Parts: sequence; structure tokens; C-alpha cells
Amino acid sequence: MKILICTIVRNAELTIQRWWENVTKIATLYPEIEFSISVYENDSVDNSKNLLTEVMKDSSAYFSETFLGLEDLQTDFYESVVDGVRVENLAKARNNCFDQVKNLDEYDYVLSVEVDAHFTVSSLGLLFQKIGQWDILSLTSYTKPSLNPSPFYDHWATRLTDKEDMWDNEITEGAPLFKSSLSSLHPQTLVSDKIDAILPVYATFNLVCLYRMKPIREGCRFSGYSERLESFDCDTTVICEQFHQAGYHKIGMMPHIEVFNDPLHEIVPQKTLTSTPRKENCCD
Repeated sequence: MKILICTIVRNAELTIQRWWENVTKIATLYPEIEFSISVYENDSVDNSKNLLTEVMKDSSAYFSETFLGLEDLQTDFYESVVDGVRVENLAKARNNCFDQVKNLDEYDYVLSVEVDAHFTVSSLGLLFQKIGQWDILSLTSYTKPSLNPSPFYDHWATRLTDKEDMWDNEITEGAPLFKSSLSSLHPQTLVSDKIDAILPVYATFNLVCLYRMKPIREGCRFSGYSERLESFDCDTTVICEQFHQAGYHKIGMMPHIEVFNDPLHEIVPQKTLTSTPRKENCCD
């Protein structure tokens, strides 16, 4: 199996080193899989460009092929907000990770890893074991690992059905899209306690997400515009929409395999566990 790891970067100097340690550990921990990596950065005003160039100098020790794109496009910077221009910029950056690769035909899957994701690399073994049955399969993202349960994170990208505009929020005729309060529904309550339980969904991303490459080679792409909603939408939701349109409907997420949004690198890694946990926790 050959997997292309894709990451986009902007103003991420606080987490680049941790991200690099994680992606190289992925390549080391799963030698039965051949990994390549494609990274695209644009418009950082911190030290991200220099850090990427530095850490990726030894990429050939881990990856069959390496693709690194650095650009200054003068685009506006957005925090994590619901905005049409933001998701179009994100879509272009994610698609650049594909476009700068010499030959996508060589790969079976794409593993999208967000630069600010905090996760346990060993937990990806379950993702790799299960992906053969799925077209898109992700971990599940949370915030505040000190809380039990940790609050769900990726509300905008994740949809249980095609009737939703956000997690657990059905579209109401006449009501504006993406304006509802965040649902309190916790993904782990929707599956069994088995660590490898999978929740079928209409769309997912959740910071660490594995895509079958065939639909991407056939033209599925990230986009900031949803034909289904006739509106801007989360770019990572729209690629799921395009998978469905192309006939690839097996999309799921693994609620007990946790990944945390940690852009400020504030989470302290958990010490090695002496017994098998019910779920894969990466943090205190």
C-alpha cells in the first residue's frame, strides 16, 4: 500500500516540529506501508517557511518522495471562522498538495494531517486496518483533553446526513446556513465502546483523515462551494460531497480514536499506559 501524506501550513511555527515528529514516526512505525509527503505553505508571516525547509531536509530518510511548495500570495489570514473566502483559500491550498505531486496514480490513499493536530501515532494502525472497507475514514477531533468527555471539535466539517449544514443540525427552510448553536451531541455516544467502532457519516475531516485516491484521480477535489447547498461551505465537507456524487459513499469516523486541536502546542502528552485503554487518549 502506498499513502501520500498531505499537510497545509500557514503561521504554524509553534507546531511544525511536533507535526514533523509525528509524520516521520508514522513512516517509521508502519514499514509495511510506503509513504510519500506533500506539504504546501503560503503567506506565513512567522518562521514557518524556514522551519519547514529545515525539518524536511532529511525527508528522504522517511519518505519515498517529498514535495514542498512555499508561496507568498498576499491572501488574507483568517482564524477558524465560518467564511466563504477562507474556505476557498483552504481548498486551493489543499488541492495544491495534490497538484504538486508528479504522479497521483502511484498512490492508493491520501492521509491528510493537519499541522496543529495532536494525536497518538500508534492509534493510526486501526485506521490503516479499517480503510479497505471505506472510501474516507477519519479519526475524531476534540478539544480540552482535561475534560471527560472532551468536547467535540469539528462541528462544521462533520455531517451525519446530507440534510445537515453542521454536526447534528438539520437545515431549516428559510433559516440562514451555519448559524445554529453547536450541538452537544457527543460522537462517542453514537457507537459501541469498542475502540475500533466506526460511525458512518455523510462528511468528515477531523484533522486526520484518510481518503481513497481513486476518486481524487477521477477529479474529486476540495472546494469552498457546495452545489448541494448552492452556497459556500466547509472545503473538507465539499470533497465528501463530491465523493458521494462520484459514487463513493462509504464515509466514516472513529469516535474513540481521538485527535486534539492544539494550535498553540499547549497539550502535555500522556505517559505510556500500562494497560490497554478503552479509547486512544493522547493527552492528560
